[in-house]
Amino acid sequence: MISHIGNRHRLCLLDVKAAVVRSYGGSHGSDLTEMNWPAGLAVDKNENILVADGDNNRLLVLDRSLTSAREMSVAVDGGPNDPYSLWYDKSRGRLYVGEWEGQRLIAIDHLKDFAAVRV
Repeated sequence: MISHIGNRHRLCLLDVKAAVVRSYGGSHGSDLTEMNWPAGLAVDKNENILVADGDNNRLLVLDRSLTSAREMSVAVDGGPNDPYSLWYDKSRGRLYVGEWEGQRLIAIDHLKDFAAVRV
């Protein structure tokens, strides 16, 4: 799985030969079906995918088939400011969100499933 920026702004699921199997996004924008500078990716135990949608200042949770998405609510000082990198420590249930513009590292504890939790 890769995030694709530049003129495509999408998330792609690749097969073993690096061919695109499915994708989400593609149009540059802020609607739920669009992304604006997707960067960091993380996957939970249920294969939900978390995407740092940088210039939209949000985190998107996509299902493993890349057919539906929702925004993860993060109530930390007004939410994420240009989230760029993600690291999910499954053993501790801790998500780290690195910001580009905000220059913060946000740590979210007790997170087991991206789709079920609102932080």
